[in-house]
Amino acid sequence: MPKPTPETPTAPPAAARADLALVLGALRAVAARPNGWEQVIDALGDPVGVPIAEMAAPLLEPPGVGVVMVSATGAVCAWNPAGEAVLLDRLGAITVGSALHFSPVNHEALAQARQRLEAGVGPQVIVKFTTAADEAPCFAYVTPAEALPAPLQAGVLRIGDEVPRLAMVFPAVDASDRLWANLRRSFGLTVAETRLAAKLKEGLSLKEAAAALGVSFHTVRNQLRAVFDKVGLTRQSDLVKALTDLGGLAGALSADEPIAATEGGAVRAAPPLRLFGLGDRRMAWREYGDPRGRPALVVHQGLGCSVLPRGTDSLARDLGLRLICADRPGAGRSEPHPEFSFEAVAADMAALCRSLELRDLRIVGFMAGAPFALCLAAELGEAVSKVMLASARPSGQTAETEADRQHRMVLFRRRLLRNSWLSDLMFALLRRQLSRGQVERFVRTAASAPSDAAYLADHPGVVGYICEYIAESLALTSRGIADEVKCAARNSTLDLAGLTAPISVWHGADDPMASATQVVEWLGGRVAETRLFPDVGHFMPLRQWPEILGWLAE
Repeated sequence: MPKPTPETPTAPPAAARADLALVLGALRAVAARPNGWEQVIDALGDPVGVPIAEMAAPLLEPPGVGVVMVSATGAVCAWNPAGEAVLLDRLGAITVGSALHFSPVNHEALAQARQRLEAGVGPQVIVKFTTAADEAPCFAYVTPAEALPAPLQAGVLRIGDEVPRLAMVFPAVDASDRLWANLRRSFGLTVAETRLAAKLKEGLSLKEAAAALGVSFHTVRNQLRAVFDKVGLTRQSDLVKALTDLGGLAGALSADEPIAATEGGAVRAAPPLRLFGLGDRRMAWREYGDPRGRPALVVHQGLGCSVLPRGTDSLARDLGLRLICADRPGAGRSEPHPEFSFEAVAADMAALCRSLELRDLRIVGFMAGAPFALCLAAELGEAVSKVMLASARPSGQTAETEADRQHRMVLFRRRLLRNSWLSDLMFALLRRQLSRGQVERFVRTAASAPSDAAYLADHPGVVGYICEYIAESLALTSRGIADEVKCAARNSTLDLAGLTAPISVWHGADDPMASATQVVEWLGGRVAETRLFPDVGHFMPLRQWPEILGWLAE
C-alpha cells in the first residue's frame, strides 16, 4: 500500500496505537535492564492484521508531538500543550520579566541552529538539548517558524507579542524508515554503526545484535562506544529512547548535521580576551552579552578564570545583560599582584569598572570568589545596586568536624588553610603535572555529596567545562591560587564599611564545604535574602546559572 504522507495521514485503530506504545515502552525498559526481557512478550500482544506502516503512520498527530516557537531574541512566544510540558518539565526555562527563555547552553544551541538555517544548509537541523532535572538528553528538530508543517500548527497557542522566528519540534513516538538516513547524515554514523543502532532500537541486547549482524561482541561493543561519542549519550537505554523519539518525525522531516547543547568547549566559544593596564601589570578580562546592556560583574571561583559556562554570551545578549568577568591576579592570563589581598584585588577590579564607566552595577561572587566580590562592592559603594554570593566560602580557618571525614575535598581545604605556607609548593606541583585525568579525579572527588555526584554523572559536559577553566586558570602560573589560599587563611573578617548594596545568599542545602547558616554568620547580619536549594550541593552555581542570569537581568 502507498506510504502515508504528512498531509494525508492514515490513522490506525486506537488499540494498535496503544499496543505499539506499550511495545516501545517495554523495549526501552529492556534496554535498561536486559534481564527483564520477558515483559516484551506481554507487551507485544496480538495486533493481527495491522500493518506496521499503519501502526506508525500518525507521525504528526497532536498531542504527542511537542512544538515550541521562539522569537529572534530566543524568547518563547508560542507552544502547544506537549511543547509546554517539555519546556517547563524537562528543559527548565527561566523567566525574565514576563518572558521565558531557554537555559544558556540550550539558548546557544538554538542560536547555532538559527545561524545554520539562515545560511541555507537545509530546511531543518537536529538539536540535542540538555535537560534540567538530571534526565537523558532531549532531541528536537528545529526549523524556521514559517516552514512548520500545517498539521503541527494545530493547537499551537501564542503566549507573547513577539513574532515567532524558529519552531522546535519534539518527537513523540516511533515511526519511519527515513530515521536511519537522517542519523547517518546528521551524526556521521558509519553504515555498520547505523545497523547496530537499528538492532538496539529493535530491542536486541549487544550479544544478540552481534549474532544478528554476524560480527564479534568486541566489534559491536566498540561500535556502540563510537555511536555514544557521536550522538553524545552515555547509556544504551538513552540511545534506544533517542532513536525511538527521533523516529517519530523522521518520515516528515529530514535533517542536516546535528547541533548539540554541551557545556564542553567553553574556552573556544568564549568571547575574546582583553587586557587592562594597571601600571606595571595587566589584568585579563572578558565581556559577555550586549555591550550596551545592564552591567553586571562576575567574580569567579578559586582555581577559576574569566571563562563562563558555555551559552552565556548568547543568552546574556538576548537578556540585555553586559557581563564582565576578570581573571584575578595570577590566575588565567592576569599577571600576579606583588601585594595580594582581598582589598588589593578589589581595587584592581574597581579600576576596570570605573574605566568602563559602569553604573548600577550588579555583582555575583562564586564560591571562594565571595570575599573578593564583597570587597569590590565596598570599594565601589553606591555604584553597586545588589550583590549575590553563590555557594560562598567564608574566609578564615575552620575546625574539622566528624562529618568532614566523608568529604575529602572539604578536608583538603580545611587542612590547606591551616598550612597555607604549603600552598605555593602544592599548586606549583599541581600545575606542573596537570592532566585531564588528574583534573577529572579532582572534580569527581569534590562531588562527594550524592546530589553532586548524580549531577556530574548526568551532565558529563560539566566535567569538561571545569577541566577547561582550571587548565586556563593555571595557564601562566599557579601564583594566583596560592596567594588566594594564604589571603583567606589570614583574614577571617572583612572591612566592608563602604558596602551599601543588599546581599543575597544563594546556597545548596547539601553543600558539605559550608552551610548557608555559616555564610550568614560570617557576614554578621548584612544579608538581605537567603535562598536555599534542596538536593543541591557544591555545584549550585553551575546548576542554577540560568536563574542567576535571570536575577542579574531583573
